[in-house]
Amino acid sequence: MGLQITRRLACLCFGLATVGAAFALPARAAETDPEKFLGALAHEAVTVLRRDDLEPASRAQEFRKLLRRGFDLPAVSRFVLGRYWRRASELERDEFTQLFEDYVVAIYGRRLGHHVGAELRVIGHRSDGENGAIVHSEIAPGKGSVIKLDWRLRQRINGWRVVDIMVEGVSLALAQRSEFATVIRSNGGQVSGLLEKLRKKTQMLALNQGDHTGNPRPTNATISTQ
Repeated sequence: MGLQITRRLACLCFGLATVGAAFALPARAAETDPEKFLGALAHEAVTVLRRDDLEPASRAQEFRKLLRRGFDLPAVSRFVLGRYWRRASELERDEFTQLFEDYVVAIYGRRLGHHVGAELRVIGHRSDGENGAIVHSEIAPGKGSVIKLDWRLRQRINGWRVVDIMVEGVSLALAQRSEFATVIRSNGGQVSGLLEKLRKKTQMLALNQGDHTGNPRPTNATISTQ
C-alpha cells in the first residue's frame, strides 16, 4: 500500500480555493460567524491563487500563510498521527508537524491556481458541540456531479479554525490518519519511518514544484511503503 494525499484531500483545498469573491467580509463578522469565516478565508485564497505575478516560491509562501491563518494545523497534525503522537518524542512531533504542513503546501499551493473557476456555495451550518460548527457547502464543477463538502470548525482564541473536511460524508482527517498508520506499521511501528518518507517526498515535491519559468511539473503524491 502507498501513502497518498487522497482525492478527498484535493477536494478540501479545491473547495477552499473556489468560493466566490462575494464573501469578502469584515474581519469581525468572519470571527463570529462560521459561514462568513469560511467565505472570507476562501476569498483570500482566490486572491492569492489568481495573482499571475507571483513566482512559485512566493505563491507557496502565501498559501502557507493562508493555511496557518485558517486551519488549526497543530491540532490536525496531532489527530492524523493518532495514537503514535503519544509514542513520538518531542523532536519527532515537531518535525512531523512541520513536514505535514510542508507536504500540503508543496502539493497544492502551486496547482490550485488552475481551479479557481468552479463554483462553491455555502448553504448553511449547524453547531458541533459547545465550541464547534460544521459549515455545509457544495462544489459545482464545470463537468460532473455536485460534490458536498462539510467543513468542521473549532472556535479558538483567535476565532474559527478548520480542523477537518468531510467529502460526501467521509472525513479527510480520518482517512489521512489511516494512511499514516499504515506506513508506521510497515516500518515496525516507528514514527521515524514515516518521517523519513515524508522528508524525502516533500523534498522531491519542492524540486518538482516548478522550473525557473514557473511552469509546474507533474508530481506524484504517493509515498511507497516498500
